[in-house]
Amino acid sequence: MFMAAGLAQSASGEEDLITSPDETILDDGTPDGILPQLGILLKFPDHLQLRRPESAALSDEPIVYDRKLPFFAQQAVDRGFSLPLPYGISGILVSNQQLQNITDLSVALSKGAPPPPGTPLVPIPFVTLENVISKTDSAQVKLDAWILPNLNVFGSFGKVDGSANLDVVVDLDSMFPPPVCTPIDPCGTATANFTAGIDARTLTIGATAVYGWDNFFLTGTASLTDTLGSSSDTVVRSQNASLRFGRHWIVNGKTVFAPYIGVSYLNYDQYIEGVTALANAFPDNDDLNVRYRARSTNVDKFSGVIGLNIGFENGMGVQMEYNKSPSGERFVLSGVQRF
Repeated sequence: MFMAAGLAQSASGEEDLITSPDETILDDGTPDGILPQLGILLKFPDHLQLRRPESAALSDEPIVYDRKLPFFAQQAVDRGFSLPLPYGISGILVSNQQLQNITDLSVALSKGAPPPPGTPLVPIPFVTLENVISKTDSAQVKLDAWILPNLNVFGSFGKVDGSANLDVVVDLDSMFPPPVCTPIDPCGTATANFTAGIDARTLTIGATAVYGWDNFFLTGTASLTDTLGSSSDTVVRSQNASLRFGRHWIVNGKTVFAPYIGVSYLNYDQYIEGVTALANAFPDNDDLNVRYRARSTNVDKFSGVIGLNIGFENGMGVQMEYNKSPSGERFVLSGVQRF
């Protein structure tokens, strides 16, 4: 939900189908004693078990868990808990819009022709960037594994594309003292709106812990994302943490719906670079050309979360999530196959 530009993101999965060795099949094709999906460790009450109340009781023979992961799985099964299929591969799409702060601004300015590539950039206090809004889309592939019955670790890699739209305000009188700008013939300020492209690769590692009771669940996720832009040698790191609370509903004994709400923390950090021109900025109608590099961070670190997980009997699942902060929003759509 994810997700997510910071890019960042929650880990969810679908649970294994654990039955007794001599399981029977009900009339609707559902194995007697099949345990629910979604990778949340729940000991469901009788009225939520995936079997008909009037059917025969589950076999008294012990259930043997024969997968390598998670560790301590047999102990969890012996206590009556459902376990997830241990491995998963996911495809994730994230659309993110955030109001940004710009800091560490360095530029090279020139009158007339643009500064050539490689021109040294220097900090300038007389240029301000306002109304900075970044819009990015990312596609990611995530691999995960349950290493403990209640702990999932994951890693993902992906590509981020988008833009940062901003207003550049330059105090020309401070930048170009006499004889270019004089008290008699002041240059004033120049303002221009332009868009800087964002093209980057991301790598994320993280972990999710889960806790369940009855048909409710609570998850906590923490992750780190490294972002490397195509025009930069600087790796930008962002941090994400989230809590989600939800409940399961089982439909027709085969499909699990798990809506949830929560809160997410995202500390986003991204360098943007480019060249732009402020047309007719000088009294002689010459352009002011700007080569820039700046560090951008998201204004609102916290956002509210609402989402839905849908798990299917074959180990597939879909997650849809929406994050909303005072100055931005984030959409996450993901699909997972567990095995």
